[in-house]
Amino acid sequence: MKKNVLFLTLVAIFMCNTAFAQMFTLNPNAQNENFVSSNSKSYYKLGLCADEFDVEGGLGLSNMTAEIYAMAKLSADFVTPYVGAEIAGINVGVCKTVNNVTVFVRETSTGANIASKTLTSLQPGWTEVIFDEPLALENKTYYIGYHIPVLPAATYAIGATEYSAATQDALLLSIDNNELTDYTASFGALTVQMLLTGEFENIAEITEVVLGENQELNSDIDIPVKVRNTGTNDITSLELTYSLGTNAPAQQSFNVNMAAGSSAQTVTLEDVVMNMSGEFSVAITKVNGISFEGTPATVSVTAYNANTTAERKILLEQFTTEMCGYCPAGAARIKNVIEQDEFKDRVNWVAHHAGFYTDSYTIPESESYLRFYGGGGTYAPAMMLDRTILTGNVPVMGVGSETQIANYFRAALNAPTTISVYITQENSVATDRKVKITAQGYDRSGTPPTEDLYVVIFLLENGIVSNSQSGGGAGYVHNNLIRKVMNGAAGTKIEWNGNAYSVTAEATLPEAWNAENMDVVAFVAKDYMNPLNNVKVLNSEKTELSMTSSTAIDNVFDNDISFYSENGTIVVKGEYTSINVYAIDGKEFKNNNLPKGIYIVKVENNGQNIVKKVMVK
Repeated sequence: MKKNVLFLTLVAIFMCNTAFAQMFTLNPNAQNENFVSSNSKSYYKLGLCADEFDVEGGLGLSNMTAEIYAMAKLSADFVTPYVGAEIAGINVGVCKTVNNVTVFVRETSTGANIASKTLTSLQPGWTEVIFDEPLALENKTYYIGYHIPVLPAATYAIGATEYSAATQDALLLSIDNNELTDYTASFGALTVQMLLTGEFENIAEITEVVLGENQELNSDIDIPVKVRNTGTNDITSLELTYSLGTNAPAQQSFNVNMAAGSSAQTVTLEDVVMNMSGEFSVAITKVNGISFEGTPATVSVTAYNANTTAERKILLEQFTTEMCGYCPAGAARIKNVIEQDEFKDRVNWVAHHAGFYTDSYTIPESESYLRFYGGGGTYAPAMMLDRTILTGNVPVMGVGSETQIANYFRAALNAPTTISVYITQENSVATDRKVKITAQGYDRSGTPPTEDLYVVIFLLENGIVSNSQSGGGAGYVHNNLIRKVMNGAAGTKIEWNGNAYSVTAEATLPEAWNAENMDVVAFVAKDYMNPLNNVKVLNSEKTELSMTSSTAIDNVFDNDISFYSENGTIVVKGEYTSINVYAIDGKEFKNNNLPKGIYIVKVENNGQNIVKKVMVK
């Protein structure tokens, strides 16, 4: 199959794609941002897109001519504040000249047009298309968009903006009358807006609530809320009403300075108590002191008990091959982010040589993991974090900009876990190249989950020099390369002993592998064959492969390090970077005023873990 370049972000980060068929792409020839703005004051503009868009960055089909329907869904809740106005027409933004375009309003995505107008051509930029008769805006869902009977191949005409007041259904596209596909997650919102007539003096909308999905139970937090003035008056005051779960609604008021037509500004809800899990909802209820029924913005919140959470490290699985010319740059971006202080030693990176053809480093398990792409084609460079869907509909996503990667890391690290992971080794690599790895840990909630969980153990090799890497030049170095999945792609099902687990796997290293450059990664995950929205990795750990038996509980890791207790504190003699103290049941303690008993002490030193039992007398 012919290989094509797929552009998935507005910053033109490239991917090598192996299954390209009837998919929209950004204009590959766009080099400079050339924004056009809709500055009309004649009508009030209501839509999910921004007023500005890059006229050089349109969407199209690189390899085929097709009939196109493009539309955005405006929900009944979204249009409620504007009921009573009239729809005079539709503001349409395109990036290339298109002919015989019909602009329409519908009540369903495939229903009849309730208002429409056909134009001989649309020119690049914004065009106000005014209907012959205005349409009364009612409290119902509307679809607004346009029909292009013939869009030539490689005509990147469809406009989109990154800003969207919706997380889905803001960019719906159909090719040759096939089913509409939602491209919002990939490209943003279609550049279409209702043009309304009526009274719109004091109107505002919430564009984003900056609140992580997971919050510590009973914590008091500040929540930034981004608000945009969408009315014709300047705004000097706002009232926001918010609630969490079944809590009674509360209000906070703000003095602001928001000019009409200005970009979104941030106000901050202060000292909001996260006392339960549920939907956090916030709405604008007054603008300039006048009551207003704004569309609520909601975020799902999980309030977790910090006393039962375990130290979390996320699993980054990269998809790359030597055939992929854009993969070295993708790996460099990942490396730059991982080395930031915020993420150092918190991200366990492994590399599957699959996704864009195969190479001499590809193993069968990595090919089987291509199911995480969801069957819609594969590409590289790609990555997934904890096998969790962070964007789009599947766990695998593109390697975006460093800013995007960092934001994905933050989102993954924000998810708490009660499952701990420790790695111990009983190896004889130096004599017979045999390794015996044990992954063990606890469910610190005290009650193991009823859902089946699995442990998977990887062996990695670093420092592999290659002269065959496309885009890498001579002497390119592969790191984090998965050499072996020690217990199979699906891993080993956990058999709980109370709230503890232990899984052991053994292997013999081929002579060609440099054991001194190898690492071990172990992780706990949901069933590999679950639906792709339920395959999450719950926690992971990474350590260097030891040449001899090491890090086994009850054995001292190094002659230079020793443990003992004194006055309710566990003392470590020797160099180390961090220490964690756990009871036998997995509950973590601060290392002071410890009650008498036996504790498991985990010490990290230069990337290696030391685990030992210590008695406090």
